[in-house]
Amino acid sequence: MSGSGDKGSWVPKNSDACETLTQVLPLNSPNQAVLNKIRKGNLLDVVAMPSNGVVLVYALFQGEIAGSITSTIFQRIAECIEQGFSYVAEVVEIQGGVCKVKIRVK
Repeated sequence: MSGSGDKGSWVPKNSDACETLTQVLPLNSPNQAVLNKIRKGNLLDVVAMPSNGVVLVYALFQGEIAGSITSTIFQRIAECIEQGFSYVAEVVEIQGGVCKVKIRVK
């Protein structure tokens, strides 16, 4: 069997490229005490933290966990952070205990 192109190379889709990775999503397991301090337009730091052998991705406001990021892109975000990219989560909507953010490169 033969094929063309570089053997073993993988070119990510534009939506998967670390430089252009973005998504609007709700924070999972939001911390209500932290959400009470957040306003639309605030930028939250996006960090990847190891926990019991897996990597979890969180949005932090002033060093406190506002909530976790568990959407379909969380694994890719963790990989990109490991490669040296930094991300922020811009608060686009807060309604009661729901906080929607837009993840983007910093």
